[in-house]
Amino acid sequence: MRYAIISDIHGHLEALQTVLRDATSRNVQQVLCLGDIGADPCVGLVRVNRAEAVFGNWETSGWRGLSAQNRQWVLNLPPMRRYHHFWVSHATPGWSPGITTLKSYLALKSPGSFRENFPYFTTESLALWNAFYELLGANIPLLLHGHTHRQVVWALNDDNQLERSTPRTLTLSPKTTYVVGVGSVGLPKDSALPSYALLDTQTRTLEFLRVAHAPAG
Repeated sequence: MRYAIISDIHGHLEALQTVLRDATSRNVQQVLCLGDIGADPCVGLVRVNRAEAVFGNWETSGWRGLSAQNRQWVLNLPPMRRYHHFWVSHATPGWSPGITTLKSYLALKSPGSFRENFPYFTTESLALWNAFYELLGANIPLLLHGHTHRQVVWALNDDNQLERSTPRTLTLSPKTTYVVGVGSVGLPKDSALPSYALLDTQTRTLEFLRVAHAPAG
């Protein structure tokens, strides 16, 4: 299965169009969207492409500015999605079992939970180690996240050695657990170009892509 993983669009429609065209040219079979989509045109395009999405921190307040139909769709987004060999979330994988949708998060959240649920995995931190704890406990080798607007790989090997890297292509090792930032479509902080990731579960590879803007053909 070939997945395009996009995140942090923040209302940049042209960048989203560019990334989705590039993903189509690479024979992607499913788009995964990791939140912070932005205004109605971007939400609409994500929905038209049948992306499987999660909510990000933007959606926790930005949902009010969407159309009625898009508000309902966003309010029903889960905080994370679990696939056979990997998970996706806007940031942390450590969500309370009671939070199953954005609507339930808005109803149940307490002071301090926002920071706990949307940490930045830019440096080695307790939040990062907690993410690895969640993955190892579930025997899941890979978390794909957004939020940082950067393409960064944290790899924890079987000797508990943690390494940070920014490869263009990553072959997933069976003895390593990964926390991976997929970059940002709309507001990348590590490039001038829209970025996303492509996961091929058959070859066990991740490609980190940056795409030049091009007019629709």
